[in-house]
Amino acid sequence: MTIAKAIARRGIRRVCHFTPSRNLAHILCGDGGILATRHLWAAERDVFNPTDLERLDRHTGHVCCSVEYPNAWYFRRARANERLFLDWVVLLIEADLLSQPNVKFCPRNAAAAYGSLADEGLEAFEAMYAPRVDGQRAYFRTKDQSDAVPTDEQAEVLIPDAIPVAKLLGVAVRDRDQAATEIARLRQLRAEIPSFFIAPLFYDASALSVALRSGEAPEEIPYDDAY
Repeated sequence: MTIAKAIARRGIRRVCHFTPSRNLAHILCGDGGILATRHLWAAERDVFNPTDLERLDRHTGHVCCSVEYPNAWYFRRARANERLFLDWVVLLIEADLLSQPNVKFCPRNAAAAYGSLADEGLEAFEAMYAPRVDGQRAYFRTKDQSDAVPTDEQAEVLIPDAIPVAKLLGVAVRDRDQAATEIARLRQLRAEIPSFFIAPLFYDASALSVALRSGEAPEEIPYDDAY
């Protein structure tokens, strides 16, 4: 079986990447899309947040993502460390990127063991869905858990080099006020406006964990329908 077939079999729709919202305009208006950390070090250090630049997994040539939903526990920690720019966005990205060459899969947070647990290939992909994954604690797949959701909610995938804007499916934000603010900012810059979704559980690690392990799909409301 190929990774592409495994993605289809599991019904995986997307991967997620979170970033401070101040980076969104730069991503959408720039030429590179979502860049790996080594590119940020080289040319973008004054624009991007230190969270983007700190890579404990040591895979600085890759963009850190998660399958289907954000790694909400690390997302919570990243937001807590930010004191000046409090708004964040979750970028929803096409899942076919998982089947391209040089993608690395990690069954738990990729920073564990300084990135040594991340590997390429179908076996590494399937390891994210093992019946048991030993991370900060032992995680067991529940009978209700979606086939698309990894066993450990902190499982991560590392996409090589950059992710083109053309692969962006949409942007998930905390509430309607944030969606309105982000869209107004992008219009001022004459940027192409992506689809926006209101997804409050993406910003609540505990509630998202409960939902995913019980097989519930967190609410994602298209912004046009959020009034």
